[in-house]
Amino acid sequence: MGARPSGKNEGDTPTEKSTMSTTLEQIDLAAKAFWAQHPTDRDAAFAVLRRENPVPWSRAPESDLLPPELNTEGFWSLTKYEDIRYASRNPKIFSSAEGITMETFDPMMTEAAQSFIAMDAPRHTQLRGITLDAFKPKNMRRLEDWIRGHARDLVQEMAPKGEGDFVDMVSMHLPGRIFASFFGIPDHLYDKTISAAQRLLAWSDPEACGDQTGLEMFADCVIDLHSVAQELSEERRDNPGEDLFSWMLAAEWEGQKMTEDEICAFFVLLAVAANDTTRHSSAHAIRLFSENPDQLALLQEDMDGRIDGAIEEILRVASPLVHMRRTATEDVQIRDAQIKKGDKVVLWYCSGNRDEEVYEDPDRFDILRDPNRHVAFGGGGPHYCLGNALGRTTLKSLIREVYGTMPDIKAEEPDYQANNFINGIHRLQVRWTPPAAGTTAAAGTDETATCPVPHGDAAGGACPAPSN
Repeated sequence: MGARPSGKNEGDTPTEKSTMSTTLEQIDLAAKAFWAQHPTDRDAAFAVLRRENPVPWSRAPESDLLPPELNTEGFWSLTKYEDIRYASRNPKIFSSAEGITMETFDPMMTEAAQSFIAMDAPRHTQLRGITLDAFKPKNMRRLEDWIRGHARDLVQEMAPKGEGDFVDMVSMHLPGRIFASFFGIPDHLYDKTISAAQRLLAWSDPEACGDQTGLEMFADCVIDLHSVAQELSEERRDNPGEDLFSWMLAAEWEGQKMTEDEICAFFVLLAVAANDTTRHSSAHAIRLFSENPDQLALLQEDMDGRIDGAIEEILRVASPLVHMRRTATEDVQIRDAQIKKGDKVVLWYCSGNRDEEVYEDPDRFDILRDPNRHVAFGGGGPHYCLGNALGRTTLKSLIREVYGTMPDIKAEEPDYQANNFINGIHRLQVRWTPPAAGTTAAAGTDETATCPVPHGDAAGGACPAPSN
């Protein structure tokens, strides 16, 4: 799609907005430099694509996940809302089995880390069905007070400080505590598990990788999570508990249990999905309300009546997943693009959620927007995000606690990740007026409480809620 965009160097953290307009010829979705731009500039580029070339072809992405001689496949991009929904709802034409990221992984790495998200029916249906009941919306509603207790604990810990990094104080910890409670992660494995889960999807971000290549960092995280899963598996087979991991070992779908390799890959998928996307969405929520004080005022006027709409608008404007990829199983035409069997097709959720044909004034953050049928969790179909209700419930609980305790909290400009898969934030400095002494001592989580999600007969009940 033309030359690489000018501006930031590949390794820079995207912090500064450009004052220059973007032309079609400058847009190169395959370039690391594109993803090192400020998100506002990337959104402007996708607006150009939606208007001028909504299904563009790109060269092979710049990547160190494969040797250069193997990294040769370009990809098509779907930037329009309806095209994303079409591909999502037609899995027989647009397969997930060959990987779900723009960049191509070695098949062994895909199998080790992506589980049923990188499968088609019937095995996708079988593995997804194993945990489907636990993540149903009705069960997440039963969890709301329990999750809010975890959020309250974190907010009470930060409230007296008056300033700090919201990501470090809250965003990194809330999803981790909830995940550890669901799966019964013991204290000695907690840091290893959560660190790996929260780093794994940042393989394209130079800061997250440090002195490692993206592949090395990704592989290390997968190895760490597999080792945790193997240790838990050995322990829970002998001593099953009332947690999702024990239930996962015993659960069957149409008479089939998961293999040991499938359990490890399944654990990697759920650990990452539960931790990374919610982590970044919570930081984006504080950013958006800081940038739009009128919308915060609307929310605070009627928290109960407007919180649900606010959550949907946060998810639309700051899509936690930037993209998912499919592979065409047959020749198909979308608009003017002649997609051939075997071609990679990338679904850009970040673009579909700003489609001018679907949303009036799509760049405006409007918590009263109705309808708001975004594609932040996918465009529907069999791969629609299993944990969408948990993500919504966690975000809702946190926003209630943050603005109930620190109503004047204000964020500075974030330090964004340079990431083509997750809409990530490294740091978000915030300031607020500390509450008067004694006013933050609301009841926290009860360490003897249990998570009320039914896990099926195999586990016999609900998972404990430790204070990790």
